[in-house]
Amino acid sequence: MNIVFPKNILIIDFESSLGGAKNTEPVQIGAILLDKVTLEEKKSFSSFIKTDLSQVPPERLALKGFDPKKILESPTAAAVALKFIETFGKNYFISSWVADLDRRLFKKIMSSAGIDDSEFDYHIYDLWPVAYTYLLQHGYTGSHGSDHMFAEFGLPSRGIHDALEDCRYAAQVLRKILQNE
Repeated sequence: MNIVFPKNILIIDFESSLGGAKNTEPVQIGAILLDKVTLEEKKSFSSFIKTDLSQVPPERLALKGFDPKKILESPTAAAVALKFIETFGKNYFISSWVADLDRRLFKKIMSSAGIDDSEFDYHIYDLWPVAYTYLLQHGYTGSHGSDHMFAEFGLPSRGIHDALEDCRYAAQVLRKILQNE
């Protein structure tokens, strides 16, 4: 099956201070722009984001591999948002592995730079339900967690999560599904 999307696909991922919590802050963003025809990577972007981690439990910092000093020396959310727009512009479909948290954090950094997120296409291509449905259709009975699903697609185990690497994993899954590999 050869699918051609009407726009390129921008896969985004965030690493955050408190996981899925409502008051979480973005700590790292990764993004890759996929060609709408070939799904090959055209551009990439990655940045840590200056964030106060003083309220984050030390065990969470260790688990995520965050270096508080490096985070405090990183660019502000507004600076990252402006560099992001400079890199990708605004004309693409936004996609991510689990769209809810990534979309909230994307909106947060764009807002910090005075960019209205309604300037982006509101259609979000959430990859997790696509991948999970695909696996279920192929007899999958394992966990719905990302690491288990990535393994089922033949991807190696991830260590400490990195936003750009997570985008590339999501892109590999998308390619495997759409190209029936």
